[in-house]
Amino acid sequence: MRNRRLDELQRVLADKRSRRVVFVSHCILNENVRYLGGAGRRGSIDEVVDGFQAAGVGICQMPCPEQRAWGGVAKRYLVPMYGSEGTVRYRLRHPLTSVFLWRTRWVYARLARRVVRDIADYTRSGFEVAGVVGVGASPSCGVFHTLDVPRSLEVIAGCQAASVDVRRFNTALMASARIDGEGYFIRALRRSLARRGLTIPFQEHDLAAELQGGPDGPADDAPGAGKAPAGIISADQSAGRLRAWYGKTSSGG
Repeated sequence: MRNRRLDELQRVLADKRSRRVVFVSHCILNENVRYLGGAGRRGSIDEVVDGFQAAGVGICQMPCPEQRAWGGVAKRYLVPMYGSEGTVRYRLRHPLTSVFLWRTRWVYARLARRVVRDIADYTRSGFEVAGVVGVGASPSCGVFHTLDVPRSLEVIAGCQAASVDVRRFNTALMASARIDGEGYFIRALRRSLARRGLTIPFQEHDLAAELQGGPDGPADDAPGAGKAPAGIISADQSAGRLRAWYGKTSSGG
């Protein structure tokens, strides 16, 4: 039921707001929460953020699910797995991973309900939620591409601090663990939206493309640079796809 007094106040106090918002993964606005070696920008992803700002769309930052479930900004619960290959912890990785993923799903379901309450509040208040933008090749926020967590942990276990660098680490991670599918948080978000009968379009910024190069990121001819794993597009292509998607949602497509 519409609130007539609110409708009247919104009419007489009309201001410059566009009444359109988009919900984005936390690290699109703040890469400081990324996994170690995973930040391709110093702060925000300008090529994503600038398009929404230019169109006058409000940007709602979702919580970082990994920060909430995996031990804070530094993902401290993962730290013991780095370089653990050959240890007792490594031999116990399968049962430990099962417990880790059970807790991850539980925390993510709670976070998803909170985000969907905010989305529902915007729609109930007469705003358009233009979409949700995740991060491709994220185990949590991937929309079309994600990381297989057990495979990722294998890469992490083989990560010896004395011999690894950012480029080699990310190349190994994307080559062995990047798969088609959605991340754990996006899956929980879709389920929570469905329970409320809300239909919101989803799109992703491609993390793998970002890490291959672009503003503040490593250039293709940087020391240690190698070929991008098969199927990974460029950062410019990723940004272009996102702009094309937004153009469709803006026109009601």
